[in-house]
Amino acid sequence: MIAVAEAREIIDRKVGSLGVETASLTAVHGRVLREDVAAGEDMPPFDRSAMDGYAVRADDPGEEFAVRGEIRAGDAVTREIVPGEAVRIFTGAQMPREGLKVIMQEHTEAVGPRIRLLRKSAMANVRYRGEDARAGEILLRAGTTLDAAAVALLAAMGRTSILASKRPSVLHVTTGDEIVPPGTVPKEGQIRNSNAFLIPSLCREQGLEEVTHLHSGDDLDAMLKLLAEVKGEKYDMVLVSGGSGGGAYDFTAKVFEKLGATLHFRQVNVRPGKPLIFGTNSSQVLFGLPGNALSHYVCFHLFVRCALNSLLGRPASGVTKGILAEQLADAFNDRETWWPARMSLAEGRIECHALPWKSSGDITRLPSANALIRVPASTPALPAEAMVELLITRSDWR
Repeated sequence: MIAVAEAREIIDRKVGSLGVETASLTAVHGRVLREDVAAGEDMPPFDRSAMDGYAVRADDPGEEFAVRGEIRAGDAVTREIVPGEAVRIFTGAQMPREGLKVIMQEHTEAVGPRIRLLRKSAMANVRYRGEDARAGEILLRAGTTLDAAAVALLAAMGRTSILASKRPSVLHVTTGDEIVPPGTVPKEGQIRNSNAFLIPSLCREQGLEEVTHLHSGDDLDAMLKLLAEVKGEKYDMVLVSGGSGGGAYDFTAKVFEKLGATLHFRQVNVRPGKPLIFGTNSSQVLFGLPGNALSHYVCFHLFVRCALNSLLGRPASGVTKGILAEQLADAFNDRETWWPARMSLAEGRIECHALPWKSSGDITRLPSANALIRVPASTPALPAEAMVELLITRSDWR
């Protein structure tokens, strides 16, 4: 049995990037950018009105103007404007020449074909060419994880495709004769299959679009047949839920060996999640996850995310520190514990509340969790205000 830190180090060493590919703009969200991207033109590319109003000469001190036509967004108009003259202009429309300002329509009143100024302002109300970025300026660096804002910026720069990390394909197999679908009324001794939804959802939170899911009973030949049918060897990552222990019907390690995998460890000194299997072959990363759902959640964030970060070319998920809001009385265990928690900003500091759990199958509090508190092995009760290490599990934790 190895320590958590050692397990994460082994994963970092054994898993490398999948490489890069040119991906369309519609398929890059959540991936890692693998090239620097510079603005191909000034942004904005022309002077434009910041609001609905009237374009007048910036040096015109007048308070009443004759309105001569209008310019809408999308119009390409070049014209002179003489003192005492205004042009109706709308938000986003190109300014017809330099040296103009825009008077807000709220600061005017109509007097026949003219407007009268009700209020003077020093604001030009113009978005000038290149004020956001100049042509050639690098706006996105290689290594950036492409979130919604980054994808929008790529679109604004006219990029329809981009060099990005490949997205790993994932096969997820739940196991167990006692497992039934969520819509089924369980019989005595049966439980619903929450892991079939937990793992794909966690993968999607990490930027993966699709996860192929299968279920197998506790039968080695049946599992091998199932994997052969879906060509299990074609997937970059294989996750098996359950069957990672040492029981008579725990076949995950044997399945991985049949796939030609080298098993790098089979137990980790962690609570919850001790019977965790990690292996690799020439083209795949394989995890055997302990069957209980809370163990799944903890092992995914501690270990599977490490592998996904490496496959995607993302930086490792580090820990942060926070203050324990109240005493954690029942923390003692001979294994390192990663305790579900709710963290938030309170008076300028990160504060965390440990969430109660009864067993490694208890996920009733997980919807409130956005972090895991690290409790080192053999740690006595942690007092309120103790400084603790935290692994963030949700990006919207604030």
